Amino acid sequence: MFGWRDLKAVVRWLPTDSALLRSMDPDNSRWQLSHHLLADITESLRWLVWSKTPDAQQGRNRPQPITRPGVKSDREHIGTATGVDQMNTFLDWGT
Repeated sequence: MFGWRDLKAVVRWLPTDSALLRSMDPDNSRWQLSHHLLADITESLRWLVWSKTPDAQQGRNRPQPITRPGVKSDREHIGTATGVDQMNTFLDWGT
């Protein structure tokens, strides 16, 4: 007899490229471990080629990393600065 516990075990240990997991999480199921490793190799080779250029000696035009689904970027996001007066007002600090 096949029970709920058996079904849970089957679903839990499905291969990452199974149709059920692809339908449940389509964004993250497209990239398997091999895809992430290939992206790492590609980025390493792009960086190695760039490192031998005059741009690398100047520290500019660094190759952009390959965007991976489900992985947040660790790059710094630069925005606009807020003035001290605006921050004091926002924090409700009396000056």
